[in-house]
Amino acid sequence: MSQNTFRASTKELALQRASRSKAPGVRRNVREQELQRVKLMKGYLAGLLLLPLGLITAWTLGEMLWRAVIRLEFWKTEEVVFFTVGGIAWAAAYASGWRPMHSYVFGHELSHLLVARAFGGKIIDWDHSPTGGYVETNKSNTWITLAPYLLPFYSLIVLLFFGVLGMFWNLNRESQVMLGSLTVNFKPVWFFYAALGLTWWFHATYTFKTVFIEQSDLERNGEFFSMLLIFLINVILLVALFLAASPSPGLGWAEVGRCWLSTAEAVVSFFFGRFG
Repeated sequence: MSQNTFRASTKELALQRASRSKAPGVRRNVREQELQRVKLMKGYLAGLLLLPLGLITAWTLGEMLWRAVIRLEFWKTEEVVFFTVGGIAWAAAYASGWRPMHSYVFGHELSHLLVARAFGGKIIDWDHSPTGGYVETNKSNTWITLAPYLLPFYSLIVLLFFGVLGMFWNLNRESQVMLGSLTVNFKPVWFFYAALGLTWWFHATYTFKTVFIEQSDLERNGEFFSMLLIFLINVILLVALFLAASPSPGLGWAEVGRCWLSTAEAVVSFFFGRFG
């Protein structure tokens, strides 16, 4: 697995080098002490807030998926069928030994770069290759360092591409294609669902692999905090995909919120009933 490095400003890199060069027992720089305190606070935040939020949200998603499968035949919808086809295509390619590392590293570093620019950061330098990459900028925060794990970069490209295409072409229009003597009906939107499925599972696969190796992106904010935030945001993205594919027009964020609060109430009641 290649190594990917988010770099802060040249000043901070110099600070890190100076700290490593100090003899054991020498007092650390005030700025470095502050960064350590922030990392510690993020660890407490992760345990007290992100962990319960992530678990309750994941449970809510599972409950709503189960209801949709049982009551609404969710698994028969075009969105789910072709999203699954895309996922199977990725699984087959991955199982055959295909490892598009350069594509992954490119998307990884570009995610850092774009989010840094969105926060007003200046890009000092960046590079990518099949063996790793980096982005160096003068802006650093949690969202920039964890951007590749929170945003499915290539899925966003698919959404943008088909979104623009849909402005000029009816993607839901059914057409017929002759395959020899066989006539096949198809809709262009099926390619969208399949591409979204393939790129989402590409994102999920490499996010899973990357968080379990040593990554400076995760260490900057504390690995516990980083992994829980990654988990929570990706579950929320799955909820959004679920709502977009739901066959029920009445199923929206309001229903998700109601179900989430009901689940949270049940968890709190169980906790206080058992330990109160």
